[in-house]
Amino acid sequence: MRYEQHCPIALAAEVVGEPWTLLIIRELLNGSTAITDIAAGVPGMSTGLLTKRLRKLEATGLVVLRPRRAELTEAGQALAEVVEPLGRWGARHLPPPRHGDLDPALVLRDVARGIDRYLLPREAVSIHFRFTESPGPRWWWLVLSRTVTAATVHDPKRPQAMRIECTVGALARVWLGHEDWLDALRDKAIVITGPRNSVRQAITWLGTSRFAENSPTGSGAPMPFS
Repeated sequence: MRYEQHCPIALAAEVVGEPWTLLIIRELLNGSTAITDIAAGVPGMSTGLLTKRLRKLEATGLVVLRPRRAELTEAGQALAEVVEPLGRWGARHLPPPRHGDLDPALVLRDVARGIDRYLLPREAVSIHFRFTESPGPRWWWLVLSRTVTAATVHDPKRPQAMRIECTVGALARVWLGHEDWLDALRDKAIVITGPRNSVRQAITWLGTSRFAENSPTGSGAPMPFS
């Protein structure tokens, strides 16, 4: 779309304001470079439209396309200065996600890539999730180590650190900072079973989104332990 205005805001909006484009840039900024990985982050987008948007980003100098891969240029990386404040604004001023917006694959994908790997064990362990209400598969695993954080619907056959039972909405509320971990645990919106230190490990490992401190409840800070 062309606005036919001289304003830099209008010119920038012509590039990044089309449907899906900002989400593609979000995926690239979060480290996705394989086209299949980018596509996994925008599951409602057709392959043809993804290709079209990437080619436009390449034509405007924001992306370099390689066989089955895409990488941000320096100008593309600079969009972090736009996307991150937009996320903080959304966390502060918009309501929590609607039920229909909650996809367990996307929520766990977001959680996995937001984890501080330095807090994780060297050898991979798994967290088994059972979602009591989900539009997709109800059993998921997070595989966690200092070299990998990934969500899967297949049992990874790794030592199980704990099991977490909740709705996707309950996990999203805690992750996004609309409710803190301890309140969710007290209310049994999230139930953690496993070794004695499972609750402490879950809160330490999973934490909250980088946008959680901008939510109206501001519950992004670490929770104290009694």
